[in-house]
Amino acid sequence: MRLIGCSLLLLATISAQSQNVESFGFFAGFNVPITIDQGLNDDPRYLGKLTFRATPIGFTYGYDHVGFGFVITPNYTQIGQKYIIENTVGGDVGFRDIKMNYFSVPVALKLHLNDMAFFRLSAVAGLNFNYLIKGSETISHSAAKLNYPPGVAIPTDPGYTEVFDGVLVPEVNDQEYVSTDKFKSFQLFASVGLRSDFDLNDDWSLNFDGRANFGLTDPRTSEYIATLKQPNAPDLYGARHDLYLSFEFGIARIIQIKQEFKPRQSSRPIVNNSSPPKQNHKKLFTKKKKKK
Repeated sequence: MRLIGCSLLLLATISAQSQNVESFGFFAGFNVPITIDQGLNDDPRYLGKLTFRATPIGFTYGYDHVGFGFVITPNYTQIGQKYIIENTVGGDVGFRDIKMNYFSVPVALKLHLNDMAFFRLSAVAGLNFNYLIKGSETISHSAAKLNYPPGVAIPTDPGYTEVFDGVLVPEVNDQEYVSTDKFKSFQLFASVGLRSDFDLNDDWSLNFDGRANFGLTDPRTSEYIATLKQPNAPDLYGARHDLYLSFEFGIARIIQIKQEFKPRQSSRPIVNNSSPPKQNHKKLFTKKKKKK
């Protein structure tokens, strides 16, 4: 145990050399999205479900100095939570699938928690610039009896029948409930988390990045939000914000830019501090006298 403790202490005290590390690579991962929507929370038909979404591909560029750095990780990411649809007695009869696909460009500042020569653990904070590729909300459920809340319009399609204790609904599969045009084309997220860079050698590094990402605005358009505030709207209105936990794993090619040693040069003349040899003043005097 003493040997292990001494080894860990030795590793912790190894600091990085005075150099900058530049890296570029690719990664993949997954998200755990949470849709915070007060309207859906108040609707007795819906219950939030644990959801996983993919980040199938992304690229990374990072630059580290001693103590700090930055990283840019453009990627294709999917967010949006699934909701269970419940009938009037609380049974699960289907799903409401909220899904938004983005081209995301996160830019983050790294504050190193350590500066070891081969391993860097950093706290990260940044902004994600998300551009919508496609957004949708689809509904799938079996034939059932649902409890529509007051103020929500009952569809006039065949198969929907209002009864004294609910609404009889037909079976539907992947019915588009909200289309892409109802979502904003741009969304801004703030993010915080941790990132680790483990250098396998002088050329390659393994990376792990975990962050919490918070949507700063409602992802739906103002026109659609105005529709939800009207009587007999398709949903109960409530402010909505997206949150997702992202977990990413990658590999990067690293370039170490070492500071070259330059010897100092002075423009002053070299001064020799050694004293000149002493002269015999008597001999010098006699030589001058004889010359006269």
